[in-house]
Amino acid sequence: MVFGFALAFVSMIFFGLYMVPRKFCGLRHLEFVLSMSGGVLASMLVAWALYGDKSRSAPLAAYGWAALCGPIWTLGMVAFTVAVAEMGLTLATPIKNTTAVLGSLVGLLFFGESRHTTPWMALGGSVLIVACAVVIGQAGEGSETHFGVTRRGVIWSLLAAVFFAAYTVPLKLAMGLRLDSYSIVLGMAVGIGLAAAAGHVAGGGSPREWWRRPRRDHYFAALAGVTWSLATLFMNEAIRRIGLAVTWPVTNLNTVVAVGMGAWVFHEVHLERHRTKLAWGLVFAAAGVALLGLSKR
Repeated sequence: MVFGFALAFVSMIFFGLYMVPRKFCGLRHLEFVLSMSGGVLASMLVAWALYGDKSRSAPLAAYGWAALCGPIWTLGMVAFTVAVAEMGLTLATPIKNTTAVLGSLVGLLFFGESRHTTPWMALGGSVLIVACAVVIGQAGEGSETHFGVTRRGVIWSLLAAVFFAAYTVPLKLAMGLRLDSYSIVLGMAVGIGLAAAAGHVAGGGSPREWWRRPRRDHYFAALAGVTWSLATLFMNEAIRRIGLAVTWPVTNLNTVVAVGMGAWVFHEVHLERHRTKLAWGLVFAAAGVALLGLSKR
């Protein structure tokens, strides 16, 4: 169990970092997701070739479920990139991370994880982690120079939360059919690439114009994809060990990482002015993780 929590925390760090390259990338939303999907696909092809389990064959349906995760995740990613552009990374991330409670409910209600997880503790821990995100996010609201909370940004952030929680359903179904984590993320990468390409064209984008964007922008988007791939691999392995209801909220502590980047790198948060809120956020985070740990039976 300890190893499962360690994997979840490593995943949390990478999830907190993968949107940082967006700050340096001039691509439009759908273009960014399309280039990001290239980074996901390239990195997962290498990872699967080196470490993927090729000794056992999973049912074809397992690969279908893994691929289905891609379009659902892509919808969440597009919604999140719009929210970040609207309100900034520091403000959009906490609202999006209400997905912590939604993902925990998916594990408890649809996949029977209540058999080895105490529901009220798991949900209580999830709520505390959301509270951490809200409190820490408020530290950013009053100090960000170029961003503020907007209705449009909140709606897009909540849509991202719903889509990100929804893709855990086919993810768990693929796991249940004995598909290894590398194959799952590779299947997701294919689904993401197809969905991103279709969305780009449907949104009026030109593949030629996208390709002519500065190489620098494509590289930053691809870096986001590689970072996300690592986060997802660690998350999947954590889910196998401690369950979705516990892993999902822990990984959504990435708010702490995102706000840390906002404070020290992008200067979106004044630490001295908001240290009380930040301290309370860390208290909520610690209490939430403690409850999640105690919830395992």
